[in-house]
Amino acid sequence: MFAGDRVVVRYRLAPGAPGDWRGAGDATVSDVTGVVAGVEPDALVLTRVAPAALASADRVRVPRELITSVRLLPYRAVRNNEIRDVALRAMDAPDTATVDRWLARAGGAVGIDLASAVPAALGARLDGAAVDALRDWYAARGLPAVVELPERLVPGAEAGTPVGGEFHRLVRVDDDGAESDIVTVSADDSERGAALRADGFALHHRVTYRHLDG
Repeated sequence: MFAGDRVVVRYRLAPGAPGDWRGAGDATVSDVTGVVAGVEPDALVLTRVAPAALASADRVRVPRELITSVRLLPYRAVRNNEIRDVALRAMDAPDTATVDRWLARAGGAVGIDLASAVPAALGARLDGAAVDALRDWYAARGLPAVVELPERLVPGAEAGTPVGGEFHRLVRVDDDGAESDIVTVSADDSERGAALRADGFALHHRVTYRHLDG
Protein backbone atom coordinates (compact mmCIF):
# COMPACT_ATOMS: atom_id res chain seq x y z
CA MET A 1 0.00 0.00 0.00
CA PHE A 2 1.40 3.35 -1.07
CA ALA A 3 0.43 7.00 -1.01
CA GLY A 4 -2.03 7.55 -3.86
CA ASP A 5 -3.46 4.02 -3.73
CA ARG A 6 -7.24 3.64 -3.50
CA VAL A 7 -8.33 1.40 -0.64
CA VAL A 8 -11.26 0.25 1.46
CA VAL A 9 -10.46 0.33 5.16
CA ARG A 10 -12.67 -1.51 7.65
CA TYR A 11 -12.33 -0.45 11.26
CA ARG A 12 -13.91 -0.82 14.68
CA LEU A 13 -16.04 2.06 15.86
CA ALA A 14 -14.37 3.35 19.01
CA PRO A 15 -13.07 6.65 20.39
CA GLY A 16 -10.68 8.20 17.86
CA ALA A 17 -12.25 6.51 14.83
CA PRO A 18 -14.19 8.31 12.07
CA GLY A 19 -17.94 8.17 12.57
CA ASP A 20 -20.05 5.65 10.72
CA TRP A 21 -21.04 7.22 7.38
CA ARG A 22 -24.40 5.43 7.52
CA GLY A 23 -25.26 6.99 10.86
CA ALA A 24 -26.18 3.60 12.29
CA GLY A 25 -26.32 4.02 16.05
CA ASP A 26 -25.85 0.31 16.82
CA ALA A 27 -22.96 -0.33 14.39
CA THR A 28 -19.74 -1.75 15.81
CA VAL A 29 -17.67 -1.58 12.60
CA SER A 30 -17.62 0.72 9.59
CA ASP A 31 -15.58 1.26 6.46
CA VAL A 32 -14.25 4.08 4.36
CA THR A 33 -13.15 4.13 0.72
CA GLY A 34 -10.50 6.65 -0.12
CA VAL A 35 -7.10 7.48 -1.49
CA VAL A 36 -4.12 7.03 0.81
CA ALA A 37 -2.86 10.49 1.71
CA GLY A 38 -0.39 9.41 4.37
CA VAL A 39 0.86 6.39 6.28
CA GLU A 40 1.68 7.34 9.86
CA PRO A 41 3.17 5.06 12.52
CA ASP A 42 -0.14 4.92 14.39
CA ALA A 43 -2.71 5.80 11.73
CA LEU A 44 -3.74 5.67 8.09
CA VAL A 45 -4.82 8.98 6.55
CA LEU A 46 -7.24 8.91 3.62
CA THR A 47 -8.91 11.38 1.33
CA ARG A 48 -12.44 9.99 1.40
CA VAL A 49 -14.09 9.49 -2.00
CA ALA A 50 -16.97 7.09 -1.28
CA PRO A 51 -19.49 5.87 -0.34
CA ALA A 52 -20.47 9.03 1.53
CA ALA A 53 -21.09 12.07 -0.69
CA LEU A 54 -18.51 14.38 0.82
CA ALA A 55 -16.18 17.09 -0.40
CA SER A 56 -13.14 15.83 -2.30
CA ALA A 57 -10.86 17.39 0.32
CA ASP A 58 -12.41 15.40 3.17
CA ARG A 59 -9.60 13.74 5.11
CA VAL A 60 -10.09 10.97 7.64
CA ARG A 61 -7.56 9.51 10.05
CA VAL A 62 -8.06 5.88 11.06
CA PRO A 63 -6.00 4.65 14.06
CA ARG A 64 -4.07 1.50 13.18
CA GLU A 65 -5.20 -0.26 16.35
CA LEU A 66 -8.81 -0.04 15.16
CA ILE A 67 -8.23 -1.24 11.58
CA THR A 68 -9.48 -4.77 10.93
CA SER A 69 -8.74 -4.99 7.20
CA VAL A 70 -7.43 -2.97 4.25
CA ARG A 71 -8.37 -3.92 0.69
CA LEU A 72 -6.38 -2.47 -2.18
CA LEU A 73 -8.47 -1.27 -5.15
CA PRO A 74 -7.63 -0.27 -8.72
CA TYR A 75 -7.04 3.47 -9.02
CA ARG A 76 -10.40 3.67 -10.81
CA ALA A 77 -13.29 1.29 -11.34
CA VAL A 78 -12.22 -1.19 -14.03
CA ARG A 79 -14.30 -3.73 -15.93
CA ASN A 80 -13.18 -7.32 -16.38
CA ASN A 81 -12.63 -6.80 -20.11
CA GLU A 82 -10.31 -3.88 -19.30
CA ILE A 83 -8.30 -6.06 -16.92
CA ARG A 84 -8.05 -8.75 -19.62
CA ASP A 85 -6.95 -6.22 -22.24
CA VAL A 86 -4.20 -4.73 -20.06
CA ALA A 87 -3.03 -8.21 -19.00
CA LEU A 88 -2.73 -9.30 -22.64
CA ARG A 89 -0.83 -6.15 -23.60
CA ALA A 90 1.48 -6.19 -20.58
CA MET A 91 3.96 -8.67 -22.04
CA ASP A 92 5.30 -9.26 -25.55
CA ALA A 93 6.70 -12.80 -25.72
CA PRO A 94 8.02 -14.15 -29.05
CA ASP A 95 6.44 -17.58 -28.71
CA THR A 96 2.68 -17.54 -28.13
CA ALA A 97 -0.36 -19.66 -28.85
CA THR A 98 -4.02 -19.72 -27.90
CA VAL A 99 -4.65 -22.79 -25.75
CA ASP A 100 -8.21 -23.41 -24.56
CA ARG A 101 -9.03 -19.68 -24.07
CA TRP A 102 -5.60 -18.95 -22.59
CA LEU A 103 -2.70 -17.15 -24.27
CA ALA A 104 0.37 -19.28 -23.61
CA ARG A 105 3.64 -17.31 -23.72
CA ALA A 106 7.29 -18.31 -23.72
CA GLY A 107 10.70 -16.95 -24.66
CA GLY A 108 12.11 -13.48 -24.46
CA ALA A 109 13.36 -11.92 -21.26
CA VAL A 110 13.64 -13.97 -18.10
CA GLY A 111 10.69 -13.63 -15.75
CA ILE A 112 7.66 -15.45 -14.44
CA ASP A 113 5.34 -13.22 -16.46
CA LEU A 114 7.03 -14.02 -19.79
CA ALA A 115 6.75 -17.78 -19.28
CA SER A 116 3.15 -17.94 -18.18
CA ALA A 117 -0.29 -18.26 -19.70
CA VAL A 118 -2.85 -15.48 -19.26
CA PRO A 119 -6.64 -15.79 -19.67
CA ALA A 120 -7.35 -14.52 -23.16
CA ALA A 121 -11.13 -14.85 -23.49
CA LEU A 122 -14.28 -14.69 -21.46
CA GLY A 123 -14.91 -18.05 -19.83
CA ALA A 124 -11.27 -19.08 -19.41
CA ARG A 125 -11.09 -21.67 -16.63
CA LEU A 126 -8.52 -23.87 -14.95
CA ASP A 127 -10.45 -27.07 -15.42
CA GLY A 128 -8.87 -30.43 -16.20
CA ALA A 129 -8.85 -29.93 -19.96
CA ALA A 130 -7.21 -26.50 -19.78
CA VAL A 131 -4.61 -27.65 -17.26
CA ASP A 132 -3.65 -30.66 -19.38
CA ALA A 133 -3.43 -28.58 -22.56
CA LEU A 134 -1.26 -25.93 -20.92
CA ARG A 135 1.02 -28.52 -19.34
CA ASP A 136 1.52 -30.13 -22.76
CA TRP A 137 2.29 -26.79 -24.44
CA TYR A 138 4.93 -25.84 -21.90
CA ALA A 139 6.36 -29.37 -21.63
CA ALA A 140 7.02 -29.29 -25.39
CA ARG A 141 9.28 -26.29 -24.72
CA GLY A 142 10.96 -27.73 -21.65
CA LEU A 143 9.26 -25.20 -19.38
CA PRO A 144 7.11 -25.47 -16.27
CA ALA A 145 3.44 -24.64 -16.82
CA VAL A 146 2.62 -21.42 -14.98
CA VAL A 147 -0.58 -19.40 -15.28
CA GLU A 148 -1.11 -15.73 -14.56
CA LEU A 149 -4.32 -14.91 -12.69
CA PRO A 150 -5.33 -11.25 -12.95
CA GLU A 151 -7.87 -10.55 -10.24
CA ARG A 152 -11.52 -11.45 -11.00
CA LEU A 153 -10.86 -13.11 -14.38
CA VAL A 154 -10.72 -16.76 -13.28
CA PRO A 155 -12.83 -17.11 -10.13
CA GLY A 156 -12.22 -20.19 -8.04
CA ALA A 157 -8.95 -21.10 -9.75
CA GLU A 158 -7.24 -23.57 -7.43
CA ALA A 159 -5.32 -25.91 -9.73
CA GLY A 160 -1.62 -26.15 -8.98
CA THR A 161 0.23 -24.22 -6.30
CA PRO A 162 0.81 -20.47 -5.77
CA VAL A 163 4.19 -19.14 -6.84
CA GLY A 164 5.88 -15.76 -6.50
CA GLY A 165 3.41 -14.00 -4.21
CA GLU A 166 1.22 -11.08 -5.30
CA PHE A 167 2.10 -8.62 -8.03
CA HIS A 168 0.74 -5.18 -8.88
CA ARG A 169 0.08 -4.28 -12.50
CA LEU A 170 0.49 -0.53 -12.90
CA VAL A 171 -0.34 1.78 -15.79
CA ARG A 172 1.00 5.24 -16.43
CA VAL A 173 -1.84 7.74 -16.13
CA ASP A 174 -1.34 10.90 -18.17
CA ASP A 175 -2.72 14.29 -17.17
CA ASP A 176 -5.67 13.81 -19.52
CA GLY A 177 -6.49 10.44 -17.95
CA ALA A 178 -5.09 8.37 -20.81
CA GLU A 179 -3.32 5.14 -19.80
CA SER A 180 -0.09 4.18 -21.49
CA ASP A 181 2.91 2.16 -20.25
CA ILE A 182 2.23 -1.07 -18.34
CA VAL A 183 4.54 -2.39 -15.61
CA THR A 184 4.23 -5.44 -13.36
CA VAL A 185 5.97 -5.22 -9.99
CA SER A 186 6.05 -7.45 -6.93
CA ALA A 187 3.78 -6.21 -4.16
CA ASP A 188 6.72 -6.76 -1.79
CA ASP A 189 9.05 -4.48 -3.76
CA SER A 190 8.16 -1.34 -1.82
CA GLU A 191 11.06 0.71 -3.20
CA ARG A 192 10.19 0.14 -6.87
CA GLY A 193 6.46 0.35 -6.19
CA ALA A 194 6.85 3.76 -4.56
CA ALA A 195 9.16 5.01 -7.33
CA LEU A 196 6.75 3.96 -10.08
CA ARG A 197 3.81 5.65 -8.36
CA ALA A 198 5.87 8.81 -7.93
CA ASP A 199 6.58 8.64 -11.68
CA GLY A 200 2.89 8.72 -12.59
CA PHE A 201 1.92 5.05 -12.44
CA ALA A 202 -1.19 3.78 -10.65
CA LEU A 203 -2.57 0.36 -9.80
CA HIS A 204 -4.78 -1.13 -12.51
CA HIS A 205 -5.19 -4.64 -11.07
CA ARG A 206 -3.52 -7.24 -8.90
CA VAL A 207 -1.99 -10.46 -10.23
CA THR A 208 -1.02 -13.84 -8.81
CA TYR A 209 0.60 -16.86 -10.44
CA ARG A 210 0.12 -20.61 -10.05
CA HIS A 211 2.39 -23.47 -11.06
CA LEU A 212 0.41 -26.29 -12.64
CA ASP A 213 2.21 -29.14 -10.91
CA GLY A 214 2.34 -32.25 -13.03
